[in-house]
Parts: sequence; C-alpha cells; structure tokens
Amino acid sequence: MSELGTDATPRLWRIPAWRYAFPATVVSRLGDIVFDLTVVLWISTGLARGESWAPAAVSGVMLAAVVPILLVGPLAGVFVDRHDRHRILVVSNLVQAAAIGSILLVPAYDGLPTAVRLAWIYAAIAVANGAGQFFVQARLVMIARTIPDQLRTLAFSVQGAANNAVLIIGPPLAAPLLFTAGVQWALAIDAVSFLVSSALLQAVAWDSAPSAGATDDGFWASLREGARVLLGNRLLVSLTVAISVASLGSGAINVLEVFFVTDVLHRHAALLGFLNATFAVGMIAGMAASPWLERRFGAPRIFVWGLLLAGLMLIGYSRTVSMPAALTLYFLVAVPIAALNTTFMPLFMRSVPEHLLGRTSVALQIFPTIADLVATTAAGWLVSTLLLGLDVRVLGTTFGPIDTLFALGGVIFVVTALAVWRPVTRATAGRPAVEVVETSSA
Repeated sequence: MSELGTDATPRLWRIPAWRYAFPATVVSRLGDIVFDLTVVLWISTGLARGESWAPAAVSGVMLAAVVPILLVGPLAGVFVDRHDRHRILVVSNLVQAAAIGSILLVPAYDGLPTAVRLAWIYAAIAVANGAGQFFVQARLVMIARTIPDQLRTLAFSVQGAANNAVLIIGPPLAAPLLFTAGVQWALAIDAVSFLVSSALLQAVAWDSAPSAGATDDGFWASLREGARVLLGNRLLVSLTVAISVASLGSGAINVLEVFFVTDVLHRHAALLGFLNATFAVGMIAGMAASPWLERRFGAPRIFVWGLLLAGLMLIGYSRTVSMPAALTLYFLVAVPIAALNTTFMPLFMRSVPEHLLGRTSVALQIFPTIADLVATTAAGWLVSTLLLGLDVRVLGTTFGPIDTLFALGGVIFVVTALAVWRPVTRATAGRPAVEVVETSSA
C-alpha cells in the first residue's frame, strides 16, 4: 500500500508528461462525447428519419466502435510493446483527426445514397477507434514510464474525475450545436480535439523507446508471452475474470436505462439525463476519495468491496419506484464503482513487467467487450421474449422485466465480488517494473 505525503498533488503536477497528457485527454474526451451524441442524433433524426431501419442504423455506430477493439486490440498491444510509444501517441491522434474529419465531407454530397453515406460514417468511426487502440496502449506505457507508482492512483483519480465532469458538460452542448450550427461544427470539434491532443503530446519528451529485447520475438510469440504472463498470475486472472463477468451485469443495465425510467419509474425519458448526471457526480466523488481509500485499505480490498457494495446498491436501485430514491441510489452505485475503477489499473500495472504492458492489457479490453456485447444482445432479447409481460409479486414486491434484469445485474456484481475475494485480497502485486525517469518538455 502506497504512502503519500501531503505534497502528492504538487508532485504529480510537477511531472511534465502529466501536465501535457492531462489536458490532451480532457480535450479529446470532450470532443468524443460531443461526437458520439451528434452522430446518433444525426442518423436518427436526419439520415434515417422516419425509416423502420433507423434503430439498426444507430446500432451500426456502436458496432463500428466495438469491432476495432476485438480485431485491432491484440495487434495494437504487441505493436506498442515493440515501437516508440511517443510517436504512436502523436500519430494515432492524427489518424483519428483525419478519420473524423473525413465525415465532414458526407453532408456535402447530398446526391450520395444513404447506404453509402452510412457506410462512410461507419468506416470512419472504425478507423478512428482502431487508431484509438494504439493510443490507449501507448498512453498506459507513458503513465508507467513517467508517473511513479505512488502517484498513479492519484493520477487516475484526477483524470477520471475530469472525464466525468466533461461527461456532464458535453451532452447539453451536443444537441443544441447540432440543431443550431449544423452537424459540421460538431464533427469539426471532435477532429480539432484530436489535433490539439496530438500537439500537446508532441510537446513533451519522455523515455518512450521499447525496452531492450522487446522486439526479439515475432508477433505470435509476443502475443503468447503476454498471455503467459496474464495466465500465470493469479491476481491478473482474478481481475480480468471479475471485470469481464461484471460487464455482463453492467452491459444489460446500459442498454435498458431509458426503459427503467419510462417503465419502472414512470417518468419521461428525458429525465434519463438527470440520472446520468447524478451517476457522473457519484463517479467524481468516488474517484476523489480513491487515493485516501487506497492508503487506508489497499487497492485489492477496494476492488472487491467496490464490486460488492455496487452490487448491493444496484439491487436496491432496481426496487425503487420514485425519482428521488432512484437519484440517491444511482449516486451510491457510482461511488464504489469509481473507487474500484480508479485503483484497478495501478494494481494491474504493479503486476505486469513494463515491456509486456501493451500485449498483457489487451485482455482487459477484449473480454469485457465481448461480455458487454453478449449482455447487450441478451438483455434486449430477454425483455422482448422470455420476460415480456412479466409481473410477479414476491414478498410484497413486484418484479417486471426491466427491474428484474437490473436486480440480476446487481446479483452478478455481488457474486463476482465473493468469487474473487480470496484470490484478490491475498495476492500481492509486484513492484513497478521500471524506474521512473524525469522528463522535460520539448
């Protein structure tokens, strides 16, 4: 368990790489949020307006964002471990800017068939998210190389809180921007955000070269080495399994949120925004408390307790029928989730040699993504078929299709926490694999 002095925050901000990487991430995150909502609104209210296939067209956006994680993720993990990470960060942002910027041409070609325009949008999103896989892996190594282990939880806390603050600010900007200024401005904001991020990351120098011997093996040998390290570490296996299984619960909740508001709380769908904002505030609170919690209890205990408490709060949330109670409990669901999310990655990084960080962390994206896809598909199918019309009273409590799946999601969290409790809390994460060296701005 790390011991931090009162000067932890000033120490973090004295690191040049952090001073550049933090605003770069916030800016690109804001652009992403505006873009995500804009594209969904553009397709649903514009390109596919009034069409029976409009929901499928919107689903295509989600699919275009997810497929690169499964197909490009393993390649990116190995590539990042074998090449200069600073260059990868800068170039991947430029590729993302070019891909999103290309969508600016779509509105200009009114004569193009709608199918072609949608295909163009999907392809651009896939390319941008594919480049994002390289960015995420390289940024993880950047954190390992430039931020001491004792400051990493604080760094993830500050970055996560800022990202959730942007999540509150971004959506209210996106819709008015689309309907008043036009889709081109929203697309341009996202493209420019990647350019700004690239420029900020270009401005800082750090030891970004691959470790000695990292390029000796071929692609498949390198990927097998990452799998060997992951499977050979009881803590890493437990963390990966826990995150993946928990994604089965959270995936169902994400896709059914709006129906919980309309069918369970019996409120207008627009109030989903208040629930999401409340959840983001809870995330900020949990992330702000995470460094103190880690010093007090240790990251392993925070992880399992976070899963357990989030599951219990989620079960309680599934039983609510009033908006005030729902807002309160959704906030309480977010706090432990934020704490476990913040301490999870530093815990993972302590257990993996730095030169294997890229290829080993691939599993943290692929398996939860697959679980999320399964949960999303299964939730929609269950609500539309097996659970359709469910109305059962148990001990004076009514269970319908939506709230039952929410309660099941909470049960999955609780069971997962209990299943990994022993291996996680008894495992000892390794020491940082590399010495952090001082960096300087270019």
